[in-house]
Formats: sequence, C-alpha cells, structure tokens
Amino acid sequence: MHRRTYAIGLGSALATGIAGCSQLSDDGPDEGTDPDETTDPENETDDPNNSPQQPAQATLHNPSFEEELSGWTVGKDLPATPGAEDEPVAHSASTTVDDASDGDRSLELYIEGIADDGTIWVEQSVDVTDAETVTVDVYSRMNSANRMSQVAFFAGEKPDDGLSEEDFNREKDIEDHSGWKPYSYSVGELEGDVTVAVGMNVVWETDITRRFDDVRLETA
Repeated sequence: MHRRTYAIGLGSALATGIAGCSQLSDDGPDEGTDPDETTDPENETDDPNNSPQQPAQATLHNPSFEEELSGWTVGKDLPATPGAEDEPVAHSASTTVDDASDGDRSLELYIEGIADDGTIWVEQSVDVTDAETVTVDVYSRMNSANRMSQVAFFAGEKPDDGLSEEDFNREKDIEDHSGWKPYSYSVGELEGDVTVAVGMNVVWETDITRRFDDVRLETA
C-alpha cells in the first residue's frame, strides 16, 4: 500500500492575549466533537522535513495542550482513500475542551477508518537524560473486546525521512479501558536530545477519534 507521510511545524509559543485556532483537518466526521470547541493549526505540508521541530529542551513544552498545539509537530502516515489514490483518508489533529485529564484541554486525533489503517501523532524534541519513562494519558469512550485502535509511541533518533507507522510501538490497545488511562514507556536507555511522539494507530474499518493528555517525563 502506498503511503504518504505528512507533518506540520507549529510555533513554539502563543503571543499573550491573541486567541488562535489549532486544528488540522481533512473533512471527516469527528465522532461527536463540537467544531466550535476545537482549534486549528495554521499550516500543512506534505514534506515532514520541511518544517523543523522546536529545539530540544529538558522538559516537554505544552505537555497538557493548554496552549493548543504550540510546541508540537503533527505527523501522519495514512493510506489512500479507496477509489481516490491521490488523496489520504480524512483525518484531523486538534485540541478540545470536552475532556482533559490535566488542565482544561486535551489532544484529539481522528482518522477515517475506511481503509482500516493509518497512524497520526504529535512529536517534539526533548532531553530525556534524567527520565526513566514517558507517560501519556489516553481517553477511550468504552471498554471493548474489539481491537480498533492502538497507542502509537516513539522515542529516539528521528529517521532522516521522518517517522512512519513501522517506527512506533503499537503494542497497547486503547479499547482496553473506559475513561482516562495512563500508558508508560521506558526511555531509561536513551540519553540527550531525542524525538518523543505520541498518537494513535487505526486497525479497524471505522471512524476513530481518541484523546490524549498530560505527556510527561518521569524519573525513577
């Protein structure tokens, strides 16, 4: 299956007093999300290396998405829409005030599951020298025996041609719980500046919307 990987560079901070939007969307249903409560990023590019990430730092910038998508870069590895091979399936990355495990906002990711495949994520560079794990809270509407989506996690040196689905740890199903649940990943073997990415992978032929919050570095 031919893939297309996309990414967006987002600014490192929002100016005080300026209200903005930060949503990346390609015309798809958003599983009950009110469009008035989501925000839009400004730009999109088909080249994941066209917009550099923010400089690495000792702590994650905007880990709970209270500043919308500031500091994060959105990446995608998506299948083509059946019957329209030049167009990826509908998708979006936004912030929402509908649910949050920390603060008032959370990250909301959506993929049209018509091709029962696709990965979408946010990433940034960070110094993990003092960290043992990276933990992210993930929201699932219900506990289900059906495996529909997976947490997608990456930490390490980003490939020169950008991240793709195969680079991610996709071992943890999102539908194993209802409500918010923390998922932790070891980074104790890593040192210095690395790329940390969190998102979702779709494995079921249905529209999928999942929420993520409070991405944090934890010490032993």
